[in-house]
Amino acid sequence: MMRFATIGLCVCSALALAASPAFAQYGMPTPTPPQQSMSDQGSHAAPTEAAPATAPELVAAASCLIGHNAAAADRLFATAPFSPAERQIAVRLLSDMQRCTHHAPMSTSAALIRGALAEAALEARFAAPQAAHDPAVDSAPLFRADQATAIGDAASFAPAYALAECTSRQHPELVRALLATEPASAEAGTAFNALNPAFIACVTPGARLNVDGRMLRGLLAETLYRWSVVQRDGPTSPWAAAPATAQASPAPTQPATTGASH
Repeated sequence: MMRFATIGLCVCSALALAASPAFAQYGMPTPTPPQQSMSDQGSHAAPTEAAPATAPELVAAASCLIGHNAAAADRLFATAPFSPAERQIAVRLLSDMQRCTHHAPMSTSAALIRGALAEAALEARFAAPQAAHDPAVDSAPLFRADQATAIGDAASFAPAYALAECTSRQHPELVRALLATEPASAEAGTAFNALNPAFIACVTPGARLNVDGRMLRGLLAETLYRWSVVQRDGPTSPWAAAPATAQASPAPTQPATTGASH
């Protein structure tokens, strides 16, 4: 586990799902999550045994899918995190990812599917860093608690998304250095440690936040991807923040304590 973030809310991975071509499991994991079985597209197929996907397996499968079709995940990126639409599309994309790599059925979360695909899309479309738009334009927040209707504690996820957005905006080079590493590797741990000062600068002073390292990596990937799209397309991008809502990066007023787990 990668140690990160001793900064009051616990942000844990949610929306566990597993998929075969026609079946998905979906639920809210606590340590041993109860799973609510659901069939994709109304199918009544029986559950398929699926092993938890490792981080490298998931990123490799995402890279395979995006390598064949750079726009494959665009529908997913257009959905709100933790929404029913996100879940439905993530289930189908996981099946596509498995077929692309000829992998046996694997289980993971919608958030991790989304993050792995964001890594692949960033590499495919923005292999070189995107220059900031002039005049300045920021990206709109990715997470909205009012749209996260598939979970009951949506507001608790907001600090993790805000942290990722601030970090990606202020230190895209450090985020890219992390994404260039093999997930869950020693190099990834070193890259996460290099991000600690940026995390401290972006977190609300005195707050205490626990976030899963794999999920945080995905959030950093998607927020940097969205920011890159907005810089490329300018204020006409559907992800561009309205001028009145664009906010300056928060400045620290006192030290915050961090640590990460992988």
